[in-house]
Amino acid sequence: MGERLTIEQASKLLFDWMRRQPDEVKSQQAALEYYGRYFSPENIDKITQEGFKDFLLLKNNRHWSGIHRQSSIYSDMNRLQQCLRILLDESLEIENRLERIIPKNGPAFIKGLGKAVITPLLMCVYPDKYAVYNRISEEGLERLGRKTFKASEPFARRYLALNRACHEISKEIQQPLCLVDSMFSLMVHGTGSPLIVPQGSGSDTPEEPRTVGGEEVALSFPMEKFLQEFLVENWTKTALGKELDLYIEDEDVATEYQTDVGRIDILAQDKSTKDWVVIELKKGRDSDKVVGQVLRYMGWVKKHKAGSNENVRGIIITNESDDRIKYAMLVTQGISFYTYRVSFELVPEQPL
Repeated sequence: MGERLTIEQASKLLFDWMRRQPDEVKSQQAALEYYGRYFSPENIDKITQEGFKDFLLLKNNRHWSGIHRQSSIYSDMNRLQQCLRILLDESLEIENRLERIIPKNGPAFIKGLGKAVITPLLMCVYPDKYAVYNRISEEGLERLGRKTFKASEPFARRYLALNRACHEISKEIQQPLCLVDSMFSLMVHGTGSPLIVPQGSGSDTPEEPRTVGGEEVALSFPMEKFLQEFLVENWTKTALGKELDLYIEDEDVATEYQTDVGRIDILAQDKSTKDWVVIELKKGRDSDKVVGQVLRYMGWVKKHKAGSNENVRGIIITNESDDRIKYAMLVTQGISFYTYRVSFELVPEQPL
């Protein structure tokens, strides 16, 4: 958990960003208006698979990164359109709609369609009424001391509490809900926020990470978030994916999973034993701190998530071997250590 902020400090981050990057603010608004029309209830029958996929990319929606990972949500467009009719039907109470789509007990309406996609859709169509609920907004409220709901509550009830809190903040800073959402990103990510476009780079954002393979050439990720995205997107192709399933909560993959003692990079479960596995990327931190962090997260999962017959393990991943981590493994039960390599190949093409 990051440092606590006052609403004045948080709003200053937002206003500074708006002043420095007015073009990005305009791009956000234009995207919100475009997708508000595209996903409007009267247009649901015209929504295509390609159109929905495009919305999930940060370079198009201008607000939300990482929501493109669950391709299963648009594999059956008839089912997705049916779900959107329920979600966007204002004649029904929002709590009832959300309970039908992500029930507390029972399968979700569409596997993989979670809060991080559902609530941006709500914001696009009804920008003055609905806030976005994702890991970033939850942590943003936590840092402001405005989080009033518990993880044990049903999703629909948690959303109502979050939405009320965001409306209160919107009134206090006199900015729309979409900019409250942007404020949360700036609070949590800081200078690493996907909303901060480097000067001179233009308004386009980088493409989402792509899978590569072939000739083994040593590469490293300039930022560990790309490694995290790469692992999640290619999970079934990795050694870990053969034995572990990514943990899913509210139909969202548990990356940057919020706990009372910090955020777990990736949370998974053993396919056969259902044991819990905490996965941490070293992220340039001191080795001793990483080991201690993994142990702390393992303890939290043991107390709050694991059943009586379920164990908890930890995995540390970095780009190079580290003797300090290896020594710690000699006396620390349940921690494994992996290094990674990325490879790609350039294939020459012949003229026609």
